[in-house]
Amino acid sequence: MPEEFKEIQTDDGIMPVERFAGREDAGVIVYMDGFGVRDELRQMCCRFARMGYTTFLPNLYYRLGSPSFPPPNTIGAKPPSGARAANTATTVAMSVHDTGRILSSEPGVRHWAVIGYCMGGRHAIGAAAAQPEKIKACLSIHGGNMIFDSAWSCERQIPRCKAEVFLGFAKDDPSCRPEDQRRLQNALTQKGVTGHAKVFEAAHGWSFADRHCFDHTAAEAVWKTAEDMLARRLRS
Repeated sequence: MPEEFKEIQTDDGIMPVERFAGREDAGVIVYMDGFGVRDELRQMCCRFARMGYTTFLPNLYYRLGSPSFPPPNTIGAKPPSGARAANTATTVAMSVHDTGRILSSEPGVRHWAVIGYCMGGRHAIGAAAAQPEKIKACLSIHGGNMIFDSAWSCERQIPRCKAEVFLGFAKDDPSCRPEDQRRLQNALTQKGVTGHAKVFEAAHGWSFADRHCFDHTAAEAVWKTAEDMLARRLRS
């Protein structure tokens, strides 16, 4: 569990950030999915910390009172309406601002990685694009609603990234359709961009071990990809 509970001042209030101990000079920010901060995300942060990285879990819903929602755990069940509303209300521009405050609060961390799950995928990409000199690795795992009518849409932000980028797509994902996946993969081919994408034979949300959609093979493949990327980009 977290070593420290931080409260970081932003332009919009106080953002709670849970900090998990690791190497002081290398940090990982985990961007939550649409259900908010809860124990299954904390367990994932612990695993990054065990790899040796100081890991941060910001509550991106602090502007809304920091709610969390029970993830639906049966096939076909819809997420709570409150989760959908909170997801929509939390923009990439907001999380980019929040990320800047996290980075400035940790002057001893020289190299950063960002990883986002589901909703968090687009927030991780936005952060990497906005902080190209500090963020060295960016992973989006079964990211949802990655392409939207905004300058912050991910296919527009990926070419701005100096970080190595990994996009892990779910098969038959209604929140990131095949045509969206192709647009995002094309963004990775732009000049100056380093990264790759993979479509997994798994459902959206496969990373979460307590969920009906959990896929052990896909989850462990992503952990291996993350471990390799972080070692290559944060420890060199």
